[in-house]
Amino acid sequence: MPSIDFRFYLVTDRERCAPRSLLAVVREACDAGVRAVQLREKDLSRHELEDYVARIAEISTGRGAKLIVNRSRPLEGTEETFLAASMGVSGFHFPDSAPFPLELRERFPKILVGMSTHSRERAVAAATEGADFITFGPVFATPSKAQYGPPQGIDALREVCTAARVPVFAVGGVTPENTRACIDAGAHGVAVIGAVMNADDITDVMRSFRRALGSL
Repeated sequence: MPSIDFRFYLVTDRERCAPRSLLAVVREACDAGVRAVQLREKDLSRHELEDYVARIAEISTGRGAKLIVNRSRPLEGTEETFLAASMGVSGFHFPDSAPFPLELRERFPKILVGMSTHSRERAVAAATEGADFITFGPVFATPSKAQYGPPQGIDALREVCTAARVPVFAVGGVTPENTRACIDAGAHGVAVIGAVMNADDITDVMRSFRRALGSL
């Protein structure tokens, strides 16, 4: 199983970082020490996705960061092969509703597979099926995760971390101020959208997350 050598997992949202470009925000975050970026722009066409993958891979690879591509649907044929074999792509992240990508794992054993989960049962299932890591949430209140129900809270996070037996990243409303509570509950790290995408000073925010986590 590939190693999860990062504790801070940046998830992109180009609408939330406007008017700044997504590439500028990712570059600044990676310059500030971010070591894993999930490209999560679900409305992109295949051509647009491939373009963003190439551009962000150029940024992340040169700064020692992993690029993980979000997939809201199963990969298909040449698209799967192209993305999985692309320079700088370290893995894929799938939604809670998606089946585990067994074919992807077999064809590309070194590719990281992350899964979003929103319940203890799904977290355990994803880990059992072979996910390298999972995100769990929303732990705290956040508009971006409102569709997944009310905040699950620290106690639910603790149960998942105990049961899943793979690295768990707390997601949903995570800030530097509540990060320590997630780690104390057993989380390997945190997955963050708004606290970085909306930040006026990304370097300062990342400095705060580093203090809370110990390392990024």
